[in-house]
Amino acid sequence: MNSILLQQKLSDATFYIAINFWYVFLIIAILFFLLSIKLFKDKAILKYKLRNQNDAFEKLSHLRKIGEIEAFLGYYCKIIEADVLALYLRRGDIYILESKSNELKDIEVPPRVYKRELKEYKKLSSYHIYYLESHYEKALLAIFTKKELAIEEIRGFLDMFLAYYERLNELYKEINLTTIFDSSKNLLTNIMKYQHGTETFLKFVVSLLLKTTHATGMVLKNRENPKKIDIFKHPQEYRFKKDFYIRNTPYILEIYTKDPMSEKEITEVGSFLDLAGSYFENLDASSKMVANYVDFLKLSNKALEMQSKYFRNHAQKVKLVSIEIGKNLFLDEASIDILALGAELHDIGMIGKIENFLDSGKIDKKELDLIRYHPIVGSVIVEPINNVYPIAPIIKYHHERFDGTGYPYGLKGKDIPLLAQIVALAEYYIGVTSPRAYRKAYSHEEALADIKKQKDKLVEGNIIDAFVQNHEGIREKLQVLQTKENL
Repeated sequence: MNSILLQQKLSDATFYIAINFWYVFLIIAILFFLLSIKLFKDKAILKYKLRNQNDAFEKLSHLRKIGEIEAFLGYYCKIIEADVLALYLRRGDIYILESKSNELKDIEVPPRVYKRELKEYKKLSSYHIYYLESHYEKALLAIFTKKELAIEEIRGFLDMFLAYYERLNELYKEINLTTIFDSSKNLLTNIMKYQHGTETFLKFVVSLLLKTTHATGMVLKNRENPKKIDIFKHPQEYRFKKDFYIRNTPYILEIYTKDPMSEKEITEVGSFLDLAGSYFENLDASSKMVANYVDFLKLSNKALEMQSKYFRNHAQKVKLVSIEIGKNLFLDEASIDILALGAELHDIGMIGKIENFLDSGKIDKKELDLIRYHPIVGSVIVEPINNVYPIAPIIKYHHERFDGTGYPYGLKGKDIPLLAQIVALAEYYIGVTSPRAYRKAYSHEEALADIKKQKDKLVEGNIIDAFVQNHEGIREKLQVLQTKENL
């Protein structure tokens, strides 16, 4: 009996172990299956991410223009499933917003980030914000996302992207403007010939002298061809004549006056003509020839403005507004100095006939063409001093528009230099708040409302922001300038 009970118990135990073994085996099999799925999924996700990173690297390697960066930010933003990517460039101790992939609905992407307050990560509202600086700390990338990112997985690519962006900016400054300038030479020659004849630049220089001196007559003679005489103004009621030999040319300029020219006048006119003759001579900022050339350009610009009641003191107003915008963008002192001179001389290409028909508001096609190319003419006029005062790009591109509708080249977005964009906005404001023959002036409030609509159309949005943030200060300083002008 006991033997039978023992066998029964052993049989029950064996059956129990067998049943539980299958349960254990089933559980292990299920766990193994789930683990396999997870590993397969992780591998698939990793492969997907690697493929996306490779595609991103391929697209990055084909970027050649600053203007293409924004589209790339939008593309990469989708890859990493972030909400916004924003790029900043450093100016002093502040990073200024340059590009962003898109807008955020509930918070604003900050237009500037202070380096001293910079952290790699912070939380703002419902967003996680990651900041990555470039190796040389010239650029900053901000990532806005509602879900946390494994930032270390993509840091290597982002570091490479920032380094590439830095280099692209450097190449843009070194190459792009030079290439564009070279491509305009034939066009420039035709424009100058249309207005002045064959001795283009030289004749323009003489026309400036005629506007800025008290000469009763000016005659340009060619020593190699005595019959070649250009009379800019017939000598009338003169008692004195002074000859100026123009360096590196066969020309002599005869200046006729009622009173003898002072030593200062002779030096200034001589230096002005010498620099015009040498044109591409290597000079430095200490050169008196350069200083005299700049002074004469300023004086010429003033003389041009005085010929139109609508443009008097225009350059000084544009200069003041440009400086205020530049300061609010935290430009360094050297950039502010370049900006100030470029703003003051931005319309130096408005020569000859231009100032005579601007007042009327009635312009034919040839006159319109001349207006549209005055930035090129102006850039060539300042080219002799561009190695000392690099203002030619400001003058050449101050009528370009961020949306590509400007002139003379139709440049778009980041292809337009920052300083040229600042002058463009300053001139736009001064233009709409000044009366013209064909329209009334805007009030400050009307102009401000209009300018707010010009983000990424007239100029880049952060430049508009810099103006708007200090618009009251700008208005007050313009009122002071106007008061001084009226005294």
